[in-house]
Amino acid sequence: MEKEELKSIMITKKTPLSYIKKLKIGCEKCGHCCSFDSGIFLESDIKRIADKKGVPVDDFKKRFLEEKQILNKNVHKAKLKKEGKPFGKCVFLQNKECSIHDVKPLHCEIGSGCHEYGQQINIWFMLNHVLDESDPQAIRDWSVYLQSRSTIPGGELHELIKNKEKLAQILSYDLLR
Repeated sequence: MEKEELKSIMITKKTPLSYIKKLKIGCEKCGHCCSFDSGIFLESDIKRIADKKGVPVDDFKKRFLEEKQILNKNVHKAKLKKEGKPFGKCVFLQNKECSIHDVKPLHCEIGSGCHEYGQQINIWFMLNHVLDESDPQAIRDWSVYLQSRSTIPGGELHELIKNKEKLAQILSYDLLR
């Protein structure tokens, strides 16, 4: 995609994945984004990567992944080599290169960190692959996120929950499930 075309694209919650993939400005394999955290692994990513490595899915999860809770949802992230620090390198980062680069998870593939669209793409990923709009606690968690950060079109609370009364019930904890 040409630079001029990129400037005309606005990332929204409804932006198709095919456009998101075009926005990633090729990975330069610098290892920077993987030196402090890891991406989120979708279930489809886990199966694909485990198959590629010739490891049963359950063994792959136990050996390489840890479960985290993000927006009231259990997700998998790669284990980190922390070396006494509160952050660490992704277990798949070896010699500043991703050892699963050819089959890396979607979150890593779309490049949610190293370029000008990184933050927007990360929000797009969270809205489309992590946030469960039917889960009131997830909506409350997203509300907390929005208190200190911006979002993309389609990611505001009133856009996610169009019924104002229902949104008010969720935010006031009158609606728990």
